Amino acid sequence: MEKDIERQYKFYRLYRMDFEQAIHTLKIMKRYKKKDVRFTLLRAFVISYACPFSGNKDNLNKNHYLEAKFVPKSQSKLHKELLNLRNQLFAHTDLTFFNPKFAKWTTKKQNLFPMSFRGFDYNKLDAKFPKLLKLAKTLLMTIEDEITTIEKTF
Repeated sequence: MEKDIERQYKFYRLYRMDFEQAIHTLKIMKRYKKKDVRFTLLRAFVISYACPFSGNKDNLNKNHYLEAKFVPKSQSKLHKELLNLRNQLFAHTDLTFFNPKFAKWTTKKQNLFPMSFRGFDYNKLDAKFPKLLKLAKTLLMTIEDEITTIEKTF
C-alpha cells in the first residue's frame, strides 16, 4: 500500500500543474481585448484553479482535496466565489445558481413556455484580474513549499 506522504506528494505535484495552468491562462488573457475570448479564458481559469479543491480520486478511488487552509484568509472570499462558480455554473448546471422561472403563454396555435434565469456577469470577474492572478500565484507558491518540504523527507 502506498504511503500517505507519497500519495500527498503526487497530488501536490498535480495541483501545482493546475495552478500553473490557471496562471498561464491569465497570462494569455493579457493579449486579448475581445470580451468573448476573455470570458472563455476566465472560465478556463476558474476550472483549472478549482481542480485541486474539487475532489480528486486516487488509484483506490479515495478522494483527495486540497484543504482550504492553504488559502490566505485575506483571499478566502474570492476563493469561495471561484469555487462556487466552478461548482454551480461552469462544471454543473445547478438550479440554485440559475434560479429559473418559466411561464405558460397560450396562443391560438400553441402553448409557449418562455423561461428566464439568472445570468452571470463576466465583466465583474474580469475586473478582478489582478486579484485572480495574485491568488493563483499565492497558492502556487504555497503548494511548491509543501512539495519541497515533502521532498526533504525522501
